[in-house]
Amino acid sequence: MLYIFEGMIIVEVEYVLARKILQLANQIIRNRNEDLKGLGLTAEQADALRFFQGSSNRSAVDLKEHLGISHQAARAIVERMVARDLLMTKISQTDARYKEVSLTEKGMELFEIMQSNCAHTGNQLLSNIGDRDRERFLFLVTQAIDNLKKANESSRGVANDMKGVGE
Repeated sequence: MLYIFEGMIIVEVEYVLARKILQLANQIIRNRNEDLKGLGLTAEQADALRFFQGSSNRSAVDLKEHLGISHQAARAIVERMVARDLLMTKISQTDARYKEVSLTEKGMELFEIMQSNCAHTGNQLLSNIGDRDRERFLFLVTQAIDNLKKANESSRGVANDMKGVGE
């Protein structure tokens, strides 16, 4: 365990690093929400635009799985965006129960604007960081996310194993 001095208090590096990552995430979210507010989009709608852009044969069910939300929430997002003429739906030719979702011309235009705003935030985030360090940063962040996912999966397994114990 490494320790650093923060003022006169000795703090574990792991704690400080976790706090800094949280601060970074919160700042990215604030920037994103500010950009999206100017476009009249919610974060979920922006994620839906990105998900449906350039793809075919995707539905609200696919959006549900991608975002990790309920089917009802995914359908509501799609319906609101159809009402705003950002998305369109059509009945699948292979399965009449299935509605394929795609971007309208207006949705594509908004997606392009959104992309340029995202690039702006990304450029701000990574300014003064060289290409090699950017690649390393991406690797480390990805590894950290994977570590947390694995820890959560194993802790759920332990919780499931403990069901019924002591009853």
